[in-house]
Amino acid sequence: MDMNETHIDELLQLERQKLALQFAAIETRIDDKIKASEHRVVEAVTNAITSAVMDLKRDNMALQAGLTDLRTELKQDILRLEQKLDNQVY
Repeated sequence: MDMNETHIDELLQLERQKLALQFAAIETRIDDKIKASEHRVVEAVTNAITSAVMDLKRDNMALQAGLTDLRTELKQDILRLEQKLDNQVY
């Protein structure tokens, strides 16, 4: 092998190494973008679930308040009916 062939082989080897490094850098950037996308998806899903839970809690509290009011009204209605019955019996 003469000097030119050796030089060309070295240049080709360096070019292969350069391409391998560029490929590794691209893979790293892709992996970073995938991880960032995964993080955004997890965050969005977490926020959506948290919001839904909070909405359900508010709805539950409103329903409980409504039931409490309904119970109070029913108790009052029962008392009035009992009083009417007592008045009619006497």
